[in-house]
Amino acid sequence: MEQTPLDYKHYMRPEGRGIKLHLGCGDWWFDGYINIDQGIIGGTDMIVDISKELPFQDNVAEVIESHDVIEHFTQVGIEAMVQDWYRILIKGGRVVGTLPEFEELTKAYIAATGEEKELLKRHVYGIENDHKWGYTYESIKELFSKHGFQDIESRLFETNKDSCPRMEVIAWKR
Repeated sequence: MEQTPLDYKHYMRPEGRGIKLHLGCGDWWFDGYINIDQGIIGGTDMIVDISKELPFQDNVAEVIESHDVIEHFTQVGIEAMVQDWYRILIKGGRVVGTLPEFEELTKAYIAATGEEKELLKRHVYGIENDHKWGYTYESIKELFSKHGFQDIESRLFETNKDSCPRMEVIAWKR
């Protein structure tokens, strides 16, 4: 049997499969993902302002990952972004994100002393005062639930080297 120059595996996108997006990638490049940031940074494949509607058709993404990004947007801004993420996800698609957990961060700050206290304060405001909001386990679930996501999980994520309590959130489009 003679092969054509383009050996297609499927006539149409298989059910439950889509592109994988890594939003706000910074220097982190994820294999198999379209790594997106607002400028040319070490891991960037595509330059897009993720605070605007993403340049993808509806129901095209299988996974959206966004690590240490959500807290950099105002509550109004993130509402529109999460709604857009829901739009581009396929049925059965999911968002995976990590961010500081504000309540745990506050407790750690109160218990800390000296230099550790100053390091933790940076996670409240951001390295250059660019954090716009703090989320708790409950408030992050509420944000995603409000926009139609289901089976939302939030849990403590392993803390990074500067002891910032962080959480992982996983939200599904069912």
